[in-house]
Amino acid sequence: MAKELTNSNIDRQNILNNQYAIMEIQKAVQLQGIVFENKLVFVIDQLADFFEVTAKTIKNYLKRYKAELCSNGYEVLKGKRLKEFKLYAKWSDVKEKDFLNIKISQLGIFDFRAFLNIGMLLVESERARLLRLLSLIRNLFSYPEIFLRRVKPIAQICHF
Repeated sequence: MAKELTNSNIDRQNILNNQYAIMEIQKAVQLQGIVFENKLVFVIDQLADFFEVTAKTIKNYLKRYKAELCSNGYEVLKGKRLKEFKLYAKWSDVKEKDFLNIKISQLGIFDFRAFLNIGMLLVESERARLLRLLSLIRNLFSYPEIFLRRVKPIAQICHF
């Protein structure tokens, strides 16, 4: 039975807590972000572009799943940290830097875990569906005994 990551917080957390799987998924996705405080982070517009949805869609998910996303790496920058982030962003190669010239008092950022978490929740995006599939595969390969236990019955049925 296939896992449905869009509906199961437990299944999402199992993958999001697997550092090896996250590292492998991050290598495969190769999403360009902004390095801030020694981690790769993204703003809403970057997520919207990647998942081919509107920024409003991302914001709606953020409202609905704020506690989950905050526990997985979403945070709102204000004050000194926001100023520091803007400096880092200014020197990055990221295209979505419109927020640099606007006076804002706060800005939400997503680390890779929070990015992946959004991808596990989004049902409107084909890219999110593919990311969920990649996440499940990477997670299975990081636990070979579970992978083999699930594949062996399939192999027997298919006469491999």
